[in-house]
Amino acid sequence: MGMDSEQSTTRKMRLTSGLPLASATTALGEAARLVGTSGFYPALLTAFRSLVPHDIATVVRYSAIGTPNFLLHHGFSDILARQYETTFFVFDPFYRYWIQTEQPGVVSLDMFPATATRQSRYVREFLEESSITDELGIFLPAIGRASVAMFLERGVGRFLSAERASIEDFYPLFAGLEIAHVNAVLAAEGTTGPSLPRAFLIRDREGHPVHSSEAWRELAREDAGLMRAVDRLIAGDADQAVLGEGNVLHRTRVSPAHAIAPQGWLFMVEKSPYTSGLYDQIIISRLNPSLTPREIDIVKLVLEGHPTATIAQRLNLQRGTVKNHRLRIYEKLDITSERELFITYIQALQRQRHTEK
Repeated sequence: MGMDSEQSTTRKMRLTSGLPLASATTALGEAARLVGTSGFYPALLTAFRSLVPHDIATVVRYSAIGTPNFLLHHGFSDILARQYETTFFVFDPFYRYWIQTEQPGVVSLDMFPATATRQSRYVREFLEESSITDELGIFLPAIGRASVAMFLERGVGRFLSAERASIEDFYPLFAGLEIAHVNAVLAAEGTTGPSLPRAFLIRDREGHPVHSSEAWRELAREDAGLMRAVDRLIAGDADQAVLGEGNVLHRTRVSPAHAIAPQGWLFMVEKSPYTSGLYDQIIISRLNPSLTPREIDIVKLVLEGHPTATIAQRLNLQRGTVKNHRLRIYEKLDITSERELFITYIQALQRQRHTEK
């Protein structure tokens, strides 16, 4: 089909579909009414489901430093949801897309090469077991390097370009409501929600504490190293640190759109299912067999959020020596940044965990 013909078909389908749909606008109005409450995402999913015919609908929270988890699902079994969270997420191309790009917007399964190993296994072992032939969805605006994503799935056939266009037409409404919802959640002291992990701290642009969740305060009481890790991130240029007890701390700038602390900092702790300590050392050593013991020590300190000056002090090295070591580490791992180092480490942990199952 030529481009003009396809575009004409797309326009006709969008006109005959009656967009904007009355049911979608009604559900979006209900979602707006429920901003800041536990009923927000169910209402938002209802609006999303009304846009395009489908068989299954899911809502998943994707984190760039943690594992995905199901929030809501219709037409999908609890057993399959748990299988995804414990095993199949490793092969999910949408999960890989998020940790690599952190880019909100409309997504579809055909964005990924059909011959990619990870996607092929995802299709063979998960989608087929779930009776899913195609997926179309959206990643909502991120907060703390995590996004709530909504997906529609079909058991027969593929989604059409006109159906994707319908989703794209409505995306700004969904994105705006998500920002308003997160604003309301952050402004309500003592509350959290699916957009956020339980433990978070907000500081304004000057560094003064604005708000923290009860889970954060409890964790800070139990682990004196948490606030030291916060101070390390502030003093250095890192955005994440591996903590003890399988926790990962990361920080992100608060958007100017979030009224509680515009351009401040949001610190969040994600619970990782992986062990730490010696196990970390083993995983790091497996990233590349040519890593030296000194380079392994430096990788571990980088992952903990230590800046170059602190690493040099701890290892009794010159700062220039540490910088040279880091360059060699990046070359051996075929990466160019600290963020890529962190992603490489998390992916290695996930592979190890999958192997052990």
